Amino acid sequence: MHPEILRLGLIHLRSYGLLLAVAFLVGTWLALREARRVQLDEDRLITVILVTLVAAVLGARALFVLEHIADYRGQWMSVLRIWQGGLTLYGGLAAGTMGGLLTARQVGLPIWVVADALTPSLALGTMIGRVGCFLNGCCYGRPTRLAWGVVFPPDSFASLEFGPVPVHPSQLYFALAGLVLFAILWPLRLRLRTPGLLFWALVAGLAGLRIPLDFTRAYEADATLADAGAIRLTESQLTSAALLLFALLMILRLRREAKARGSAPHA
Repeated sequence: MHPEILRLGLIHLRSYGLLLAVAFLVGTWLALREARRVQLDEDRLITVILVTLVAAVLGARALFVLEHIADYRGQWMSVLRIWQGGLTLYGGLAAGTMGGLLTARQVGLPIWVVADALTPSLALGTMIGRVGCFLNGCCYGRPTRLAWGVVFPPDSFASLEFGPVPVHPSQLYFALAGLVLFAILWPLRLRLRTPGLLFWALVAGLAGLRIPLDFTRAYEADATLADAGAIRLTESQLTSAALLLFALLMILRLRREAKARGSAPHA
């Protein structure tokens, strides 16, 4: 755990903020590479990327603050300290998707082609961001006896809750999930011909993998819907299940629409 990488006077370089910046830069480079492959206008795509980034960060932060509203009463300025952590994936995914698709339509780009072009960047960005969570010490796991359990420092969130005991490196599990999704989607982008399928495959993958991975992660008591000892059902898992179902329905809809267009008689 290294939440702060460098301190020079008033300048504090935090690992979480640094890796968010790295995720944005790498993701932008990858998205522009994809834009050239599918012949999207790069200047207009950069506009979409910037709006998507801002919307995603604001959405992720807003949902996190709403879920932890009691922690911010009396210290509202700390809401702005996103470089210290405190972003919720689904808030960012929802706001970023909405902002990106609306902007793509506004600048005259095909929305699902744009979504697919950004998909590999989103998967890779998820991996990089979760490594930032690990270095920051947030999004930590539950206690474990497994050999790869990690013990965080005494002043960390995990140690303050559980003491100096090994916990699941849940952040790294999620990072690995992002890497696996990227490895699957990168070659798949060349095979899927229907725009939008790649993006919704990513959403389905993120939601589907999160359901089992969340069993290793520590959550506040009010985020737990059911507790049966070793198995806890959380709000996040319920949201993941709903999102997985929605993504699968979107895949079916896009495929059905593509098939209808392909079978339509030509004038």
